[in-house]
Amino acid sequence: MKNKKILIVSHQFLPLSSPRTTRWKQIVDELVERGNEVTILSGTAPDNSLKNYRVLFFGNKIITTTISNARNASNQKSNNYFKNVILNIAKVMYRLVFKLFSWPDYAMFWIFTVFKNREDIDDNYDVIFSVSLPFTSHICAYILNKRMNAEWIVDVGDPFTLKTSAFENNKFLYAYLNKYFENKIYKLCSKIIFTHKEAADIHVKQFNIDTEKVIIGLPVSFSRLENVKKSNQFTYDSEPLNIGYFGVFTDKVREPDNYIKASKNFLLHNSIHHWFINSSSQKYFENLSINDDLNIVNDFIPKDSALEIMITKMHILLSIGNFNNIQLPSKTIEYISLGKPVIHFAEISSDPLYEIENKFKNLKIVNSRTSSEEFDEFLEFIRSGMHQIDPDEFNKIFSPSAIVDKLY
Repeated sequence: MKNKKILIVSHQFLPLSSPRTTRWKQIVDELVERGNEVTILSGTAPDNSLKNYRVLFFGNKIITTTISNARNASNQKSNNYFKNVILNIAKVMYRLVFKLFSWPDYAMFWIFTVFKNREDIDDNYDVIFSVSLPFTSHICAYILNKRMNAEWIVDVGDPFTLKTSAFENNKFLYAYLNKYFENKIYKLCSKIIFTHKEAADIHVKQFNIDTEKVIIGLPVSFSRLENVKKSNQFTYDSEPLNIGYFGVFTDKVREPDNYIKASKNFLLHNSIHHWFINSSSQKYFENLSINDDLNIVNDFIPKDSALEIMITKMHILLSIGNFNNIQLPSKTIEYISLGKPVIHFAEISSDPLYEIENKFKNLKIVNSRTSSEEFDEFLEFIRSGMHQIDPDEFNKIFSPSAIVDKLY
């Protein structure tokens, strides 16, 4: 794909940090590198660091900030009584107003903003990409493409109608509307990008999607030789064994309980878990029977700081799988790209990461049946240095270039 005029409709974009913004920043850079003219239509106010492409910000900063703050506060708690009162008000606001009545999701007001300003957006784009979550991005692209009639490529970062938990809206109130519009979008678009085969298969079946439209895009990451070299220089036979988790937990999607129970059976070494998680994820540790000296809970940290800790402080990076196979934790692929040893705890036998375990020597999948002997073998493998990866081989599969190549 080159020499095209491209519009990317994504409610989330930089400087907001999320799996979606990280993924699409890399894809956008690749599209620009190939000579395309790229414009981002976003509901996130941009910073001044984006030099290679134009960002159209159509959004109300006050409304966006209020909803975002209420959304974040709805999962927090405090030891301060007065602060707790404020957080509880925010929780009621979000859960009883936005969560119960918003459609298609928390970003619903962006639909009206984009519709109101649609005449201010050029109509001569060759290609439109729309990115979810939130699903609102696809609705906005649908509105715009009625006038543009461009090639429309839909990127499904997470399921919408087919989610089995942590629903984006009130599924009982909007079940028909959800399915109607998701089906409509798949019928009208030119191509649909899914991150893995399991997600594609279930969507094809449920929505009768033409398989010619389907692209398995995979999570996007880029392995840099300098990071791999630093990882290879780490002293892996030192103690204690530092295991780092960097991410979030979500009710009924990804939780730490089963891993913590299982690790007591196979992880019999002098080891410390370092959990770098947001405040809403820290609640999962409150009722678990764990040794606080061996499980250090830290606040979420910026990506650059996290990267430095991953490479220079951790023996092993920990990934915990989902309770379903239609959502793939992209963080695992980022871990692998660094050349660090990675253990992924599979909650289910159909975990999609089993498909790539044999492709990379630094990835070991564990589960509730993993024995201490099996884990010890992996440790010896690490200490021998045989887990080292080839960045070029990784990039052939997961780099933004590999993803863009699949589009044409």
